[in-house]
This record gives sequence, structure tokens and C-alpha cells, in this order.
Amino acid sequence: MSLKAQAVSGVKWTAWSTLLITAFQFAQLSILARLLDPADFGLMAVMMVVIGFSQAFQDMGISNAIIQRQNITHTQLSSLYWLNIASGIVLCLIVMAISPLAADFFDEPRISGLMKTLSGVFILVAIGNQYRVLCQKALQFRYTETIDIIAAAGSLVVAVYFALQGAGVLALVYAMLAQAGLASALFLWVGLREYHRPSLVYRHAELKGFYGFGLYQMGDRCINYLATNADKLLIGKMVGMSAAGFYNLAWQLIIFPVSKINPIVTKVAFPVYSKVQNDFTALNRYYTFNVKALSLVTLPILAFLFFFSHDVVRIVFGTGWSATAELIPALALVGMLRALGNPGGAIVLALGRADVGFWWNVVWSVSIVTALTLGLMISPSAHTAVNILVALSITLGTFWHVIIARISKVDYWPIARHFFTLFTVVMAIGWAGASLVEGNEINNPVLRLVSGGLFCILTYVVYLYLFEKEIFKILRNQTNNEL
Repeated sequence: MSLKAQAVSGVKWTAWSTLLITAFQFAQLSILARLLDPADFGLMAVMMVVIGFSQAFQDMGISNAIIQRQNITHTQLSSLYWLNIASGIVLCLIVMAISPLAADFFDEPRISGLMKTLSGVFILVAIGNQYRVLCQKALQFRYTETIDIIAAAGSLVVAVYFALQGAGVLALVYAMLAQAGLASALFLWVGLREYHRPSLVYRHAELKGFYGFGLYQMGDRCINYLATNADKLLIGKMVGMSAAGFYNLAWQLIIFPVSKINPIVTKVAFPVYSKVQNDFTALNRYYTFNVKALSLVTLPILAFLFFFSHDVVRIVFGTGWSATAELIPALALVGMLRALGNPGGAIVLALGRADVGFWWNVVWSVSIVTALTLGLMISPSAHTAVNILVALSITLGTFWHVIIARISKVDYWPIARHFFTLFTVVMAIGWAGASLVEGNEINNPVLRLVSGGLFCILTYVVYLYLFEKEIFKILRNQTNNEL
């Protein structure tokens, strides 16, 4: 298969996988929201900040170096595999050791035992992580996506079972462990058959070229994760676990389009960008197409959530979550801006500039933590955090695109024009749909979503047919080598 055909195949596999996994996770959230308390979701959100931050150290940041480098030996892969296993064990022990400190910080005794249980995820992930990376490097997304679907289904079953048994927040913990364990076991099985069996060898000297890239990646992940989750951490500490729970579910609803749709392209884009890293003309074509395609899918979903947040929350989470619905409109704006900026990370890494991502995230993290801390000290509420995120995304977030344009030589004007045009269109369609529902005095949330959704979908399809033919022409001509 040509590189383009491999990329398109990868996008198709990732798209189907994302659709199914999103359905499983949406079902899990919807069911558990009716069985657990807001404080349970707040507890899990706070713990995931610590766990997620620690996961940045999982493989010393070297996994992406395996993809970025086009030539790598069996000895290097074996050494990296055992380094990954060792780091997983060390991180498990570290998280177990600091769990009492986290419990004291949040004045929540349950955190200690829950984090000790959850710390086993590091070892589970380490077992199969390298084989996931090798599948991605080879653009074998039929393996990665099939495994992720099976793991997500297993997580749903485990979560619902333990929630029905009255396990509370432990249902979320067990679900995460089940998903990580099942995925790693399957990746290990595929990897041993398709790629390599790690030898009992570790040669530090052969990994020196990986460490510079890896250390920047590790730092980048740590700081980026902290910046992304500082809001939940600070809300849990300064406002309370219930407020963090309401906020976390609002964020989960908003981040679904970004975190589920963007990887359909970006997971494929990174290895593709890496293969054409010395051809800036090709990079420009691929990147421009990817950002435009992602915007066409992500922005209308977030615009719909902006105008129909109360109806969506009522149907998905049930009653008692109105505080979550009130946070969604402003968070939808944050999600739109994140959807535009998210693909830039792949092109920066493909060019071997992990240092750029690292220093950018240092600036972003310091800014967001400082602003949130001061803002919540003055006005301790989840709404304050949301408003700060919107302001920073509009102002400071713009510089990220300037950096990408300079490094990759991407022409950003067509991307910017397309984004602002599309933003205006989808917001106008969403407003018209909401006005139609209100004007007809439809009160049932299901009928409101169905009628408003049909209007928005049909109007948006007309817009796509009239003004976005070029994108679909490229998709139809996927076998043509001139992307």
C-alpha cells in the first residue's frame, strides 16, 4: 500500500473504533451518573490528575522516539522494553508511597487506599505499551483499534457490575484497571507474533540517542497533563469534591469530541508526518487537510452542546446535574479552540522538536496554574475556572499556532480563515436550532434534542454540500497520490 492508502486505511479503522469506544464510554458515564454521587466523580478526577501526571514517566518519554526514528534495532527495542517495565514498577511504588500525602492534601482519607489500588495500572500498561507503539509506527491500526474496542467493552462491563454491587468510586477504579490489563494482554499477544520477542538484554549505550528526545517528551507530557488537569485539582482543593464532580462531568462531555475525534486523524498523522518530515510542501498539505477535516466534524458537535447543554445533560446523566449543564457552554468554546490547536503536537514531534512542545507547555502550565489559583482565591467556584480557561485559550493559545507555523513552514492563513468561517456558520445554525425549539415551546428534552438536532444536521449538510466540496473531493480520490 502507498503511504496515502495506509493513512486513509488507518483513519477508517480509527474512525470506526472511536465511534464504538465513544458509545461504550458514553454508556458508562450515563449509567454511572445514575448510580454514583458527584463526589465520587470528583474523587476519581482528582486521583486521575496524580495518576495521569505519573504516567508521563511511564516509558521515559521514549515511545514516540520509536515512531519518529525510521531505523531501530532489535537490541534497542529489547532494551527499551525492559526500561518500560522497570519504570512501570517504580512508578507503581512511588504512587503507593505518596497516596497518603494526597489524601492529607485534599483532606479525603479515601484517596489513599483508592490510589494504592489504582497504581497497578502502571505495571499493566508497561507490559504491552511498546507493541502498541510498534503497531502505530507500522500503521497497523486494525490491531490497535480492535484491541481498544475490546478493552473499552470490558471496562464498561466491569464498571456497571461493580456500581450495581454498590462499590461506589471503586467501580471507576476497577474499570480502569480492567481496560489497561485487557489492552496490554492483547497487545502483548499481537506483538510477540508480529514484531519481536524482547531479548534478555539491556544496553544503555545504544539508547543514548533516544534520551534527548525522550526527556523532552517526558517533561512535555508531565507539564501538559498538569496544565490540562490543574482545573480539576484546584477546584477539588479550593471549592470541594462535589464541585469537582459537576465540573468533571461537564468537561468529559465537552472533551469527548476533541479527545475521540481528533485522534482519528492525529494517531495516523504522527507516523505519516514522520515519514515526510523533510518535505515541507507535503507537510503543509497533510496538516492543512487534517485541521480542516477535524474542524468540520468537531465544531458542529460542540456548537450543538453550547446551545442544548441542559437537554443533553438531562438525557445523558439524569436529574440532579443542572450545575454541570451550566458549565458546558463556556467549556464548549474551550473545546473548539483545543480542537484547532491539538493537531500541532504531532507535526512538532515529527520534526524532532520535542523541546518546542516542552517549553511551550512550561509557559502554558505556569500561566494556567497561576491564573486559576488567583481566580479561585478571589471567587471559589467552578464558573471562575471556566471563564479563566476561555480567556487563556483565546489569548495565550494563539501563540501556539504562531510557533507551529514558524517551525513547520505551514501556511496558516487558509486554516485560520476556514476555522473562523466554520465557527460562525455552526454557531448560527446552533442558535437557529435552539430558537426553533423555543419558538415552538417544546419542553420534553428528548423532543427538543431530536427536533433541534434534525434541523441543525440538515442545515449543516446543506452548508457542506455548497461550500466544503473540496474536502470531500480529496476523500473520494483517496487513491490519487496528490493529496
